[in-house]
Order: sequence, then structure tokens, then C-alpha cells
Amino acid sequence: MVKRTVLYILGLNLIAVAVVLNIRYAVGVAAFSSVMYAISEIYSMSLGTASIICYLLFVLVQCILSKKVTLAYALEIPLSFAFGILTDVYDFLIPEFSLPIVLRCLLFCLTMAVTAMGVYLCVKTDLVLTPTDGIVKTISEVFHIVFSKVKNVFDISLVVITAVLCLANHTQFYGIGAGTVLSAIFIGRIIRIYEQHLPISFSSGSHIAQTR
Repeated sequence: MVKRTVLYILGLNLIAVAVVLNIRYAVGVAAFSSVMYAISEIYSMSLGTASIICYLLFVLVQCILSKKVTLAYALEIPLSFAFGILTDVYDFLIPEFSLPIVLRCLLFCLTMAVTAMGVYLCVKTDLVLTPTDGIVKTISEVFHIVFSKVKNVFDISLVVITAVLCLANHTQFYGIGAGTVLSAIFIGRIIRIYEQHLPISFSSGSHIAQTR
């Protein structure tokens, strides 16, 4: 349990760092964080606060779809607040910077590996799913649809919602760019590489390459 907890906390930190770095690169954020970033920019709130709002909504939708409140869902609530605070901490610590577009694109690709590692650790430790993965799992179970298909549609839906939010508020398309497409395509593949070459042995570990 100690090993699981340490790796899980490390995973959360890697995801939070990657979310902030992707914003700094300005080539498009990952699909799962696009709505949160757009909300934070449009309504002038911190990225962490926007993340908490979105995550709590995801938890609520899980309860509605499954018509029950489980311990797994309940544990996602404190996790939502913890991740939101963590995101704000890194948003404060990591300064704005200006780099050539080629370098920003290269760094974005490297950061995808960081994101994938964070997801890999969080899901492999089999503790508490982040609400973004939790809602996909719930939809998959309720409607009996393959997890990977639900994940793809869910990611696309988040990008569409981001675009609609920006259009409705007459703002620029916050966070949507080439990086958004790249992350949707490659993060899952990077996770498979970790799973094949950096196995973490837990008896209750799940096959997580399908989570992205």
C-alpha cells in the first residue's frame, strides 16, 4: 500500500505538471483538460478551480448514470479538490516563457510522455480513478460499450464543448490546437509502451492501455 500510494501521488503530480506545461507551450492542451482551461480563461478563475468544477460535475454524472452512489465515486470528490489545488500550485510555480515554435512543439511531445506516465501510475496503482477516467468507465459499464470507444468519443466531446463555450462567449478558441489532436492520438500509445517495458506488479492492477 505504501508503494501504491507513493506512485499514485507521483502520478497525480506528473499529470498536474503536464497540464500546466501544455498551456505554457501554447500549441493546444490535452483534450481532457481543454474544457477546464477554457472555463478558467473565459470566466477569470484559476485553472485549479475550473478543474474542481468539471471534476465534480463528472462525479455527479457518474452517480446519475449508474443510479447509485458508491465509495469509488465518493473518493473522487476529495481527489477532485486535491488535484485542483495541485494544479494551481504548479500554475503558480511554473512561469510564463517564450520559445520558438519548433522547440515548443518538441517540448510538447516530451510532455505527452510525462502525461502518459502520470496516467499509467495513477491507474496501475488501482486506487482512485480521476473523474475524467471514472466517467468514461461508468459510461462504458452502463451502456455496455467498449471502454476505448467511449474514451475516444468523450475526448472529442470535450473539445466540442470547449469550442461551443468559446463561441457562445465570443472568445478565441482557448486551448484547442495541434497539441490537442496529438495528445488524443499518441498518449494511449505511449502508455502501451510503458506497460510493455516498465511493468508495475500489483495483483489487482488493471490493463490500462485502453484508458487513453
